Amino acid sequence: MRTATAPTVAVLGLGLIGGSLFQLLHGRGHPVVGYDIDPATRNLANSRLDNGCGKVVETMSAALEAADLTVIAVPLWAIGQMIDEVRHIGYSGLITDVTSVKTSVTATVRERFPEARWVGGHPMTGSEHSGFAASSATLLDGCVWVLCLDDDTPLDDWLRLARWVTGLGCRVVPVSSDDHDQAVARVSHIPHAIAAALTITAADGPGGRGALSMAAGSFRDATRVAATAPEITAAWFQANAGAIAGALTPIIDRLDRLRDALLTGTPLSEETHRWLQQAHDIRRMWPPQAGSTAQVPPTAAAITDLGRAGGWVTDVGPTHLEVLLPTPHK
Repeated sequence: MRTATAPTVAVLGLGLIGGSLFQLLHGRGHPVVGYDIDPATRNLANSRLDNGCGKVVETMSAALEAADLTVIAVPLWAIGQMIDEVRHIGYSGLITDVTSVKTSVTATVRERFPEARWVGGHPMTGSEHSGFAASSATLLDGCVWVLCLDDDTPLDDWLRLARWVTGLGCRVVPVSSDDHDQAVARVSHIPHAIAAALTITAADGPGGRGALSMAAGSFRDATRVAATAPEITAAWFQANAGAIAGALTPIIDRLDRLRDALLTGTPLSEETHRWLQQAHDIRRMWPPQAGSTAQVPPTAAAITDLGRAGGWVTDVGPTHLEVLLPTPHK
């Protein structure tokens, strides 16, 4: 899609991520049309526009009319209805999304719109705030952007979308929908659950809410995402239930063993010290740093291997992909 003429992009849903993408594209002079079901949101988005290639329209049909690429940026619970409407309108261009669960969303698309040119996506960025008012043209700058490459994903469409995403300055991480959901359960969804549990425990534990007046950096950093709108977090939990439940098991097991050791008054085991040290080392190595650069052929096998190795795509050329591999753990 990196051609002399940039694709016209329709952004359906102008919340935090959709609104940020809309402003990013508008600010860079890319043709973009925004639509949101809420008139107040449309008015607010219109107020952010200056002269340029962006516009906000009153209907979904108007948004899709000239679009080469459509980005669905609505909450999880609205995906099915949105897909039905896009199909009813007769849209035939490339479609992606920004939701944080991929397996169930992709299944919904395949069921309701089997002929869709679909590539599941997920920009790994966000905030505990929501809505267009919280969006920003800089929110997506340089972010990791997952693009799912499943067995039934058309490779040409995946490459077109990856070329567009890297053209925005983002890093494309290629994974399957299932691998995405398993990973996001561990690095995003469970942190929300733990933050919520910790917040409630801090407020309602012995001594009452006086604990909150003593809370500082550790509490702030560990509970920030508890401020996310509950309906959004609950939708993630429901849609990614299996992966979250499976990933909670080892966490609960470690905490159970720590609690038992503390209650018995015995010295902390070597095992406890080992996992604390392991956590220390892993956290100090995060985020992964770019190591070597390489080129890989534009084949599904090579792209999938790159994702499994923890690498990411930085550019998509006609004969190869420019990629970065992370620095190996020592």
